[in-house]
Amino acid sequence: MKKDFNILTGPLDWGLGHASRCVPLIRILSEKGVNVIPAASGAGASFLLEEFPGMEIVPLNEYGITYPSGGSMAWHMMRQSPAILRSIRKEHRLLDDLIDRHRIDAVISDNRFGLWSKRIPSIYITHQLAVRAPAPLSFTGGLLYRLHGRFIKRFDECWIPDTKGPGSLAGDLAHQRPARIPAYFIGPQSRFANHKGKRSKTYDLMAIISGPEPQRSIFESMVIRQLGETCLKALVLLGKPGKAVETEQRGNLTICPHMDTERMQEAIMSSELILCRSGYSSIMDLASTGSRAVLVPTPGQPEQEYLASYHMAKRNYYSVSQKELNIARVFQAARNYPGIRTENDQAVLHKRIDALLMRLG
Repeated sequence: MKKDFNILTGPLDWGLGHASRCVPLIRILSEKGVNVIPAASGAGASFLLEEFPGMEIVPLNEYGITYPSGGSMAWHMMRQSPAILRSIRKEHRLLDDLIDRHRIDAVISDNRFGLWSKRIPSIYITHQLAVRAPAPLSFTGGLLYRLHGRFIKRFDECWIPDTKGPGSLAGDLAHQRPARIPAYFIGPQSRFANHKGKRSKTYDLMAIISGPEPQRSIFESMVIRQLGETCLKALVLLGKPGKAVETEQRGNLTICPHMDTERMQEAIMSSELILCRSGYSSIMDLASTGSRAVLVPTPGQPEQEYLASYHMAKRNYYSVSQKELNIARVFQAARNYPGIRTENDQAVLHKRIDALLMRLG
């Protein structure tokens, strides 16, 4: 079997979640002797460069998805649709050029619709086969599934970072509808290493700020203000890779722009409670560390709203909307939600990668 394969991996630039869950994939490919070529943009590119120093990051165009600070989320997303479709077509044309320039043998796309080619095997990673529509447009769920399916059908395989069955972290998002192409559940994918045993608690609460603007900054301001009004010893992680900003001590708060994977895992496991968005990658990381958490969905993001309500109903994590967030109150309410723990079993992912390499060889 040929060993020096060139495989391009491309995460969506919608927060850091898609880039962070590609970390175990890139590690395994590299361990198998593959020349991995990450393709990313924005904060995701900065994050991957810090995780894999010296690895060349191929720049991609940004989708430029933003959230409104107020008003209709549905209308705001509809207005962005033409620009998003143009970005998808642009990245598809760019991939054709990259295949020739870097002699790409296969491409693995994490939710980037344009990263597929008829010339090479193309893998699509998603946990959201059943796309959730904003509340005013919930009746369009079937239409969104068909539209999503048209993009997915251009790929050869779909890898779903979840467990099939009752232990699912994604719930109906991954199980309600089929993928329409060969699909494989590869298990939850967290960049954190398996760890057994307890850590002494350094912080009462760790707040992880993430997501697209302007809601990311709105959430940051709200969290820092509310924590400053409590006596909680808290760590606030701003999620700003590549920013040359030093850690700041502000009363009872420690404010840090970014942490590498090892430091972040240590901080999470040294915190009594985590406050974060209910993005799927965040939930996979929480399950990997066995942490207790309060989930605050990004306003107007149906996927996060579903995941927050799903895990609260299962009594895994406490959840509250951003407009009703009162940190002092939820710190007490979350005591009755113990969290969950999953092992990072990469056996299925190894199997799918081996099958892909056999196909290339």
